[in-house]
Amino acid sequence: MKVDPCLFYVPASRVDTLLKNVPRDAIALVLDLEDSVPRHAKPTARERLADTDLTGTGLTGVSLRINSVETPDGLLDLQTLHALGGEIGGLPVRTVLVPKIAAGRDVAIYRSLLSRLPDPPEICSFIETVDAVENAFDIAAASDGLCFGQADLAAEMWAPDASYLAHARARLCVAASRYGLPAIDTNSFELWDMDAVRAQCEAAKQCGFTGKAAIHPRHLVPIVETFTVGPEELDAFRQTIKDYESDERGFAVAKDRVLAPPFVLKARRMLALHDGHTRPIR
Repeated sequence: MKVDPCLFYVPASRVDTLLKNVPRDAIALVLDLEDSVPRHAKPTARERLADTDLTGTGLTGVSLRINSVETPDGLLDLQTLHALGGEIGGLPVRTVLVPKIAAGRDVAIYRSLLSRLPDPPEICSFIETVDAVENAFDIAAASDGLCFGQADLAAEMWAPDASYLAHARARLCVAASRYGLPAIDTNSFELWDMDAVRAQCEAAKQCGFTGKAAIHPRHLVPIVETFTVGPEELDAFRQTIKDYESDERGFAVAKDRVLAPPFVLKARRMLALHDGHTRPIR
């Protein structure tokens, strides 16, 4: 799964009116059939997918968040995607985001249900239940990416225990890095204080997330600025590998850095992740 600094959610029921806000650079467009669409509006949202034209947006593909297959709406979402041949608005659906995953077996079911599409999409699994937190490594092994759903996870708890939520976030990020997957942080519900949003972005990046979801255009700039890994940083990783391989000692202390196997391994993994490979070299 491609590493995008930001996943921008747009309700499928309103995609026509929100197209003018669809950005392109460093942002993946997610058409949402789940939380942002009330139950009574879900049939209309599915109909809108068939009528939407995204060919003028400059995007090369889209993502789709569906409802759980444990619900009738989830089954209808998958039927709609099959009826559309795996395309929405003239663009291929590159990734399907699936909620309420409890174990790796759940991911395998989705993969089977999507396997007969002409170009089966990748699967990004939500870690947003207590079971998912416990089974994060099993889920990561079967997925192409992981998303954190903090609001849903907190809803399962009597109180939003900060220590447990920190544990859940760390477990997701470690599982994602173990299997070389993008790790997408939960969206912010702060709509006015962009300093707070930036602080949330920085904290997520330090935890190990590679990107963050957004539900409002105001969030896009701080998210992209925080999580974008630029060409200079990637070039520095390449230079680390080159310098290490050209030094016969295998360990060197330069004026500004140490060249040693752990740092080279880190550089290789980061390059593999950001070059679009889902399973970095270990």
